[in-house]
Amino acid sequence: MLSGNALRHQMILPKQQRFYDYWRSKCKGGNFPSRHDILPEDIVSQLTMTSLIDIEEGEKRRFKYRLAGTGFWNLYLDEIQGQYVDELPLGDRCAYWDRVLGQVIEKRRPFAGVTRPGTPTGAHLAQFWIRLPLSENGTDINLILGYDHLVKLSDVPALGAVKAQKYA
Repeated sequence: MLSGNALRHQMILPKQQRFYDYWRSKCKGGNFPSRHDILPEDIVSQLTMTSLIDIEEGEKRRFKYRLAGTGFWNLYLDEIQGQYVDELPLGDRCAYWDRVLGQVIEKRRPFAGVTRPGTPTGAHLAQFWIRLPLSENGTDINLILGYDHLVKLSDVPALGAVKAQKYA
């Protein structure tokens, strides 16, 4: 669940590493942190691209943005707080995010990666992301903490070939 630090070493961006390190610092006794452990004042520089995602179990598991930073407006040109991931204009990326978020729950561990956003305004971007489990009781995952960082593909030539690669 929380053993090792291989995921951190696979993260390319220092901002991702710092966000991950912060989350890890809130893990106590092998337990996941709760949303109350994540303090906005500790992650001020990353708040614009931070999200909290609710997990709604039912006939079909769905993921809903409980909180989404103001930076997401650049991708969606709309408020995504309160919306389900499968309702967003992501094209074929909806299935991608459903798999990623499902793995956080099923494998009980954080995941990180890079993809193309799939939104009409994000075609020229690479989206570096991290999704981290949160738990009110330390073990059962009831929320997912996210952090995204957008980079123009032209600013990172090695990423031009990246289509939807995930590392972790």
